[in-house]
Amino acid sequence: MVGYDDDSLPPSEYVRENKQQLERLIKHSNNDFVRALAIAAFVEYGEDASVESITDDLERIKELKDTQ
Repeated sequence: MVGYDDDSLPPSEYVRENKQQLERLIKHSNNDFVRALAIAAFVEYGEDASVESITDDLERIKELKDTQ
């Protein structure tokens, strides 16, 4: 694991503590780059970041978007 010299959280802890905010970004952001960063954070540092769970989340988001 990478050492941190400042007071910032390690990435895995940040993702765990900000899970709802990251999910909100993925679901509601109009910026594709921001959405991609949030997804990448889940994939790289999330606790249940299996490809299947991410794919399921993306499908749910797509369905929500299609119904709006």
